[in-house]
Amino acid sequence: MCSDERSRIKLIATDVDGTLLNSKQELTPAVEQAIKKAADLGVPLVVATGKAPGCAWTADVLPRLGPPGPGVFMQGNLVFNAKQELIYRRDLERSVVETAIDFAAEHGVTLVAYSVSRIVTEKTDEHSDRLLFYGEPTPESIGPLRGFLDDGGTFQKMILMTTEEQLKGIRPLVLAALQDSATLTTALPGMLEVLPPGASKGSGVTRLLQELNVEPQNLMALGDGENDVEMLQLAGLGIAVANAGAPAKAAADVVLEETNDQDAVARAIEQFVLSQA
Repeated sequence: MCSDERSRIKLIATDVDGTLLNSKQELTPAVEQAIKKAADLGVPLVVATGKAPGCAWTADVLPRLGPPGPGVFMQGNLVFNAKQELIYRRDLERSVVETAIDFAAEHGVTLVAYSVSRIVTEKTDEHSDRLLFYGEPTPESIGPLRGFLDDGGTFQKMILMTTEEQLKGIRPLVLAALQDSATLTTALPGMLEVLPPGASKGSGVTRLLQELNVEPQNLMALGDGENDVEMLQLAGLGIAVANAGAPAKAAADVVLEETNDQDAVARAIEQFVLSQA
């Protein structure tokens, strides 16, 4: 990799599940140490995730990444600056939410909705409970989601949850129902995310780069999922971990030999950041 100033890595943005954390949802000592070494060189790491802020996983992981800093959450729909101030928020249109509600009821799939640091659903079940493993806010049974909207609530994203087999079958139907009023992506098997049109980690990271006065060519981004594609394409150096799916690998400049269970993020930092020193 060329080490001149134009291509020098100045910021690392990483996905969380399947990338930064191992398959047990752990931040390993090797990854933590590499992140701190990069920070000592003036190259901080920020998270860019589909997850919600202010819950179990953030309390466990973020303090170990260094001093409080900026971050991108909910697939780019919430962006915080270095002072932990919310600088960007984007909500789903009510018509999109209502279409998703009707679709879930018609096809018998679970629908969960994210509202900043809350996750709500009509009634919790085995699918919504899957989110607990990932340290997300505990899903709340609140009855009809339209009532949440009527009370002034808003959602930044929704997830249709079912088996992976059924999800593959209904995805074209969801796309036909929503058309260009929403963007669809997946981060985990059996979960189809409904986002505002054009929303992505790439768009959220772009806003953060502008806030930090960092050019995209000076960004190293890491990911494993379909929801990481736009961020990997944006970065001067996009890296997919070995356990990444085909869309992420196709979008990346580099595909690592190591998985998230083999300290892939540490390996990338050692090879492309610490070597700059």
